[in-house]
Amino acid sequence: MNKNTHVNNARSQVVSNGGEKSSKTINILDRVGFYKAKENIFAHTGLVLTIIVILIIFLCYGLYYYYYYFTPASNVSANSSYYGKNINTYEPLFQSQQNTITDCINVCLNDVTCDGITYNNETQMCEGTKNGQLRNETSIYSAWVKPISAKTTDIDITKSVLIGYTNGFRTVKGDTIRNPFMLGNFCYSFNIIINDFYKNFGVWRHIFHKGSDISAGTIMNYQSWENLVLDIPKQTIGVWLANTSFGSYPHAFVQKCTDSATCYVTDSPSGKWTDTSRSSDGTNPKNNLSTFIEYFDHDLQNIPLNRYVNITINVRNRDVEIYINGKITKINQLEGTPIFDKSNLYVMNDKTVNCELNNLLFYPEALKIPDVNKIVSMTPGTAQ
Repeated sequence: MNKNTHVNNARSQVVSNGGEKSSKTINILDRVGFYKAKENIFAHTGLVLTIIVILIIFLCYGLYYYYYYFTPASNVSANSSYYGKNINTYEPLFQSQQNTITDCINVCLNDVTCDGITYNNETQMCEGTKNGQLRNETSIYSAWVKPISAKTTDIDITKSVLIGYTNGFRTVKGDTIRNPFMLGNFCYSFNIIINDFYKNFGVWRHIFHKGSDISAGTIMNYQSWENLVLDIPKQTIGVWLANTSFGSYPHAFVQKCTDSATCYVTDSPSGKWTDTSRSSDGTNPKNNLSTFIEYFDHDLQNIPLNRYVNITINVRNRDVEIYINGKITKINQLEGTPIFDKSNLYVMNDKTVNCELNNLLFYPEALKIPDVNKIVSMTPGTAQ
């Protein structure tokens, strides 16, 4: 090839089969030789219509699924009830007054044991039911059945429920609560929504405890923690709302002594955990404690009102872990191993706070963090 050939001639040489040289010119600016014109997809009317129909079907199904499964009131059956299959032995999971049937449905949605509700439109009474049956009723009743997709499939969680929902006093028989697999290893978890923090303000307000019996109709009106533990000496565990909203408890961590050799601490463990800096409230001390209650407080002052919060209390022998919405917030070391017996569990006995409790769970073993997070995810609005 001549070295003086210009590049912009786009002239190339090839050797033919006969060995003779030939040449041809290709215009690289002319795309016709390299590309074919693409067909317009809208020219295929049938294909376009098929795609549009498929999209409409998916859209309609999505709207139906959202409306049916995520809008509670969409599945209400008028003139109906949802009570137990055997009406003679039926007992509701819970009974509470709710302003609307939607509020009633939300209670059932937050209770993993609830399969449906019956709502009295006149009295606004809401009743939750497990394994119920729809029945025809008068116009004052409406019913709702929980969709399958909203039910829990975790058998272990269902078996661990002590109370699904309550906003008032309940008792759980001790012989229905399993013993820990290993001594001193167990876990309690519950969701609580505080509607009015100041109800019964000024006294220790009962959330729940397992231990000392409470006689029917007993009103627990304790301003002093030391008097409380004298009357309720067995608590494994006890959960109470403090009688003050901030600062140091005036009657907590009080050491009582009858002489130099006989002393006890009302609220805190002995030894290095003892706090003797706070004064007594003037009550007569008990010389010998029948049960040693180890007290530890936890700052829950920032819990929001009118919103469910999950609290999980995990006991590993002598270590107690407290989780708030799945996040560990405190670890406390006990002086001894917690005693567990067949005593009853008492929930929200007066005086208590204006609150609602759901999914009170008990596990006969200490849980790991992934298990705690799984519990938190059960109830909408508790995970953060």
